[in-house]
Amino acid sequence: MEIVIHVFISSCLNYYNSLFTCLSKTSLDQLQVVQNAAAKLPTRSSKWSHVIPLLISLHWLPIKFKVQFKVLVFTFRVQAKTKGDRAFAVMVSKLWNSLPSNFWIEWTHSKSS
Repeated sequence: MEIVIHVFISSCLNYYNSLFTCLSKTSLDQLQVVQNAAAKLPTRSSKWSHVIPLLISLHWLPIKFKVQFKVLVFTFRVQAKTKGDRAFAVMVSKLWNSLPSNFWIEWTHSKSS
């Protein structure tokens, strides 16, 4: 049962972390408490044990950095997609311009009709 709770809490924190960008420091601190408890659950750590080594062992970032990381990943993906679209547009124009001249004449006549 502990593992199910741990997975549920961590997946919710991961899924919604990009929505946390506008939260106050107090709200982020409250979410950090939830993450700390989720980290202590599967390791059966005591209430007073340091949580940073647990987060490191679980390969988890603290909430504040998770949010920043998610925003940076989204930004990177958008920029990569935009560059990809731009590359596609450049390639299409190169291919279009390399078409034989008789195609241009036929295409122009078909458009004017």
